[in-house]
Formats: sequence, C-alpha cells, structure tokens
Amino acid sequence: MTKKLFSAVGCIALLVSQLVQAEVKVPLPDSINLLVVNSLKPKIEKGGLFGQNTLVLPDGENQIVFKFQPSVMENDTLRKVYSEVIVAKFTAQDDELTFVLPEYRDLSQARSEIDDFEWSMVNSQQQPVDVKQEPLSAEGVQLGRNFIEDVMDYNMRGGVAAITTGAVAAKNLPVQGQMKADSENVGQLKAWYLKANKQERKDFQVWLIDQQ
Repeated sequence: MTKKLFSAVGCIALLVSQLVQAEVKVPLPDSINLLVVNSLKPKIEKGGLFGQNTLVLPDGENQIVFKFQPSVMENDTLRKVYSEVIVAKFTAQDDELTFVLPEYRDLSQARSEIDDFEWSMVNSQQQPVDVKQEPLSAEGVQLGRNFIEDVMDYNMRGGVAAITTGAVAAKNLPVQGQMKADSENVGQLKAWYLKANKQERKDFQVWLIDQQ
C-alpha cells in the first residue's frame, strides 16, 4: 500500500513538474531592447546583478517587438547603435530559444549595416527557428511612440508577422481570465475597446445600447 502511495505521489509530482516547465524561455542579450510581447508589456525573469534576463512565453505562437542596440567601442568610448523597430513571430514548444545576432568590428561598420542587420533564433538543439519578421513602420517622426498601439494596428492590417491579438494575448492572462476562450472577433473587439479613449468608449456604449 505504501509503495503504491509513493508511486502515485511520484507520478503526480512528475506531471506537475512537466506542466510547470511547459513554457518557452528566451535569454535576452544586453543588445536586445524588448518593447512588446503578444500585444502586452513583456514578462521578464530578472537575472539578478550579473545574471541574464529571460523572456518567458507560453507554448505555441508568439510575437515580439524589439530594437537591436549593440554597443561598439570608438576611441575608448562605448557607443550604441540603434536598429529599426522589428516585429517578429515564431512558434515553439517547451524549449529555450537563443538570439543569433551580428557583431561589428567598429562604429562605422555598425552604422552602415544596422538598418539591414540579419538575425535569427535557434532552439536548444541549435536548430534554426522559423521566424517571420519585418520592421514595424510608423508614419512621420513620433515622440513617445506607443508600441502596443502600433503593433495592434499592425496585427489588424495583417502583416507577415501578424498574430490574432485577442487569442494570443489571452494566453498571458491569469488562469481565472481564461475560463472562457474568446473567439477571434470578440478578441479583436476587446482589443479595440481597450485602445479607445474615455469619450470613444462612452460613444460606443451608447451605440451598443441602441442595438439591443
């Protein structure tokens, strides 16, 4: 009886362990400035004083928005170079992914190549990950740019790295928020409602009441 009990406890512990580990982790190099993940603020595991920060993602399809900001030495001074904002999506399951990024020998090379820099990801087996990516463009000069709004608009337009905003963002919500899965239409409606300002929400509520 005791052996059976220990065996059952062991199986339960193993199952719980597998469920807890069923996530995707992406160690973040210092040169990666992560801006948005699945239309939400990134969830980062802090690495401590000298440790590396790690992005934690749900299994399946995910979208990230980031800037590549490598540091290059020039005349004994460390200088940063900034890429365009990149939006990318990829699919992974219970794995650890690693950024593969270019290195520059000097500031001149970095400045001349940063706009078209080539990057990729590999999994824990050092196999390439299929990544769809392109610049997240914006019209004109924007100060205090809202990257969450920009990527939501991008997803609505359906770019090559677009995701279904409501469905993917819902995976990052607490368990109690996932009691009923939203359809794609409901997810998009919620996303646009959250994006609206106070007056727009009031106008929409008045319109909605008139539809009843």
